[in-house]
Amino acid sequence: MIKEAIGFGNTIDEAKEDAIAKLNVSELEDIQIDLIAMPKKKILGLFGGSKAEVRAYIEIAEKKIKGGKKPQPKKEKTVQKQKEAPKAEAQVKEVPKKVNDAPDYGEAVDVAEISAETPAGKAIAYVKAVLSAVGCNEVEIKVQSRENASRILMSGEDLSIVIGRRGETLDSLQYLASLAANNGGGHYKISLNIGDYRERREETLIKLANRISAQVIKTGKSRTLEPMNPYERRIIHTAVQNIEGVVSNSFGEGTGRRVVISVEGAEVRPPRMNDRRRGSYNRSRGQRPNNKVEAPVREPKKDSDIPLYGKIN
Repeated sequence: MIKEAIGFGNTIDEAKEDAIAKLNVSELEDIQIDLIAMPKKKILGLFGGSKAEVRAYIEIAEKKIKGGKKPQPKKEKTVQKQKEAPKAEAQVKEVPKKVNDAPDYGEAVDVAEISAETPAGKAIAYVKAVLSAVGCNEVEIKVQSRENASRILMSGEDLSIVIGRRGETLDSLQYLASLAANNGGGHYKISLNIGDYRERREETLIKLANRISAQVIKTGKSRTLEPMNPYERRIIHTAVQNIEGVVSNSFGEGTGRRVVISVEGAEVRPPRMNDRRRGSYNRSRGQRPNNKVEAPVREPKKDSDIPLYGKIN
């Protein structure tokens, strides 16, 4: 069974966040995104234009009921909250190296064995075109497949340009390759990996979650992580679930969405976003308001005015 929701927004990221919010599922779920319509700008800022439209969906396994008996609701686990945050180092359970284990893929095969008419073949053709455009011609590509999904493995030199900062370029290429694979319809999942980048990045994020959680337990203060994409946030959330005494939440919109790790049972507040605007623009006059305030004229300080023990903050 497939559960889906349609989202709208001024940008594709905003539409994705809207669709995921309407889907009303945990970020730990394997959420798939389909782009329906690109955003269009208004003519002269007044006429026409349209918002981006995306479709978010997940596959939900149907549970079979034997003998017509209704499934009994699961009892909620009671969690004993600690009265005081321990001052010692955090006691972290052993976290598995991989927290997002999906069904196993098959053996890696050469791209020559993949038909160009299949979703995987369409995605491979698109990836090859992009690699050629950026000058990465000597790249070995292999494919692992399973039901309704394929993993494209790339290896070669000078592929750092394809990974980008914190994997942002690789994630964007993966998203576009998925669109190419599903161009004729369907819900085929495509994932990209270069060498063992995904595994190393996942291991790094798990270590980050463990280290920040230990600091939160020791100090009792919440910590806000840098903005991450849904895949990386899911790794952090899953890792934190294995650590006693802390919880994780996500705040923000679009590419600025962040994970906040805090002490279990404590009040969690959204992180403050820095407002870098330096005054508003006066459109009627085409000038910025003068917000400068002249300092009052003061007499020079005398030696007797200085505190006996120096400056007191």
